[in-house]
Amino acid sequence: MPNTVLYTSYMIRIVATKCHAEGLAVLLPCFWVYMHVGKCMLKLREDLGDSVKRPPAYDAWIDMYAGDEFERDVKDYIDMCDNAAKNADESTLKSMREHFMMSLREM
Repeated sequence: MPNTVLYTSYMIRIVATKCHAEGLAVLLPCFWVYMHVGKCMLKLREDLGDSVKRPPAYDAWIDMYAGDEFERDVKDYIDMCDNAAKNADESTLKSMREHFMMSLREM
């Protein structure tokens, strides 16, 4: 089975069947990793300049995920996860960590 199917199926299952805090945790890596990759790609694009030809869609992807607006959204999402964790019991915190790590592995 393709990794993307496993990844998205896992996320959907957790969001649909577990508590809000666990749902937040399972989705967080998606946003956070895309922001990180976007920033890495932006740096690479700046370093390479015009020496490499890219389709415009690639530049649009980089601009979106490396942009300030997306970074603010990711930071807001991290804050939501942190707030949910502050109110969670030990069992939920453990599950949140497990879901976060599983999402990272499946990416």
